[in-house]
This record gives sequence, C-alpha cells and structure tokens, in this order.
Amino acid sequence: MSGKVWKGYISMFVIGSLIGGATILFVYGREMEEMMLLTKSMEMQNKKLYEENQSLKQSQNDSRKKQEAIIEEIRVSVLDPKPHPTIEVQVVEQMEKDLASLKEKKIEQVAEVHQVLHEMLRRREYVLSDGTMAEVRVRTVVIGRTLHLFVTAEVKKEEAWNKVARNFLFLEPYIQSNPH
Repeated sequence: MSGKVWKGYISMFVIGSLIGGATILFVYGREMEEMMLLTKSMEMQNKKLYEENQSLKQSQNDSRKKQEAIIEEIRVSVLDPKPHPTIEVQVVEQMEKDLASLKEKKIEQVAEVHQVLHEMLRRREYVLSDGTMAEVRVRTVVIGRTLHLFVTAEVKKEEAWNKVARNFLFLEPYIQSNPH
C-alpha cells in the first residue's frame, strides 16, 4: 500500500504543478497581453508627440525666418531737382550696383551700420557714360525688406572733373590741363 500512496502523492503533486503552472501562465499571459497593449499605445502616443514636436519646430523656424528678415531689393530714388532722365538712370544703376552686396543681408545688420552707410554715400561721385561726373548725396535711407535710398544728383562741370582727376597720380599724364 505504501507504493500506491506514494504514487498518488506524486501524481497529485504533478497534477497540482500542472494546474498551478497553467494558472500562472494564464495570469501572466493576461498581464503580458495588457503590457503589450500598453506598450503599443505608448508607442502611438510617442509617435504622435514626435510629429507634433517636428511641426512645432518647423513653425518656430518659419517664425524665426520671418523675424530675421533680409534685404530683398535695393531701390534708389532721385529727388528734385532731378537731372536729365538719362543721367538719373545711370546714377540709379551705378548706386544699385554698388549696394548689391547688401542684398541677402539681415535687416538688423544693415540697420546697425546705417551711419557707415550714410558716411559711405554722403558725397559719392560717379563718372557717367558720356564722361561727365555726377555727385550724389544721400538724403534719406529706409531700411526694410527693400533698402530704399532717397538721393539728390548734381552734374558737375568738366572743370571740376579735371581738378579731381589731377589729384590722382596715375591719371595725371592723361589729362592735358596747361600745355607748356
């Protein structure tokens, strides 16, 4: 009898172990399934938050670009008394060409050096295509997306041109002022 009793105990132990193991697997399986669903939900939330973050970064970059406005155009207007229209066109073209390096610069940078801009253009002289000289004076500078300069232009007489040219050593042999 003692052999049957031991076999009964062992079989009860094995059956109990199987039932306990199945119960544990069932309970932990359910918890694992819940954890997987929670993980999936968190991954979806993470993806949504990441996309929202990217969208916010993009809008922040866009607003920063708007704040960091650049000079897109340079415009020169000649004020009264206006010179001959051909002279006016030449002066405007030459000034716009001289200031072309300011395009694509930040407005804040140009605004910080506006005094230098005024000094640089205070009394600018340009030689026109017909050999005459025009003196340009800046009256007003408007700094924005369009750098707008309001200037006056005065045509100088040829005598003044010769006086200026004599100041340059390299031009002296080419100017005949007083033949000996």
